[in-house]
Amino acid sequence: MYFIFGMSGSMALLLGAIATATAPASTMMTISQYHARGDFVNTLLQVTALDDVVCLLVFSLAAAVVTAAEFGSMAISDIVMPVVYNVAFMAAGALFGLILKWLLWPHRSTDNRLILVVAMLLGLSGLCTIFDVSPLLSCMIFGAVYRNKAHDKELFDQINTFTPPIMLMFFVVSGMNLDVGTLGSFGLVGIGYFLVRIAGKYLGAYLGCLAVKSEKKTRNYLGVALVPQAGVAIGLSYLAQRI
Repeated sequence: MYFIFGMSGSMALLLGAIATATAPASTMMTISQYHARGDFVNTLLQVTALDDVVCLLVFSLAAAVVTAAEFGSMAISDIVMPVVYNVAFMAAGALFGLILKWLLWPHRSTDNRLILVVAMLLGLSGLCTIFDVSPLLSCMIFGAVYRNKAHDKELFDQINTFTPPIMLMFFVVSGMNLDVGTLGSFGLVGIGYFLVRIAGKYLGAYLGCLAVKSEKKTRNYLGVALVPQAGVAIGLSYLAQRI
């Protein structure tokens, strides 16, 4: 984007970081629709989960570099501190997951379970906001630690029935910010981003599979399965806009 389309270095760096995100929801829904099973699906699910973790860390670094560049000076601490904060809040997310397991034991009513998990999520998100850190990563760790420690699939199912209105509001707000008139200026830059991102995803997945000697079908199709992009990318776009 910088060398071919003349985009500013800061903007290109932020776009590159956002491009690493993959939409877990699209992947999960496709797997569920086709009742897909096997090594390829297992690999895809693990890569998709880790993909967004990597994306959030990369975006934090990119944001730190861009912010420092805008102020005209850059110190090592400007790059190191965002990583430190993210790691600290990953640990906080893990701690919140263990606390939630303790709070929900031995047995609570369905209403109490929902109230407690929402309270924990809001508390963790609030802490992240105070320190200007994206809550996405710490909340992912929070959910992962609780699920693996408590082995409680029922709570996951319960929250799934609770989240559709919240997801709807998120995408409505995203749609309200879409100015159709600006699509005309999207042009070659938009097409370039679209094509370069697909090429990067495919090449990265292919080389990764080659390095670990994955079977041929995984090597050939994993990159294509990582193309979908939605929620995390939209959330990071808001952060990029603020920066």
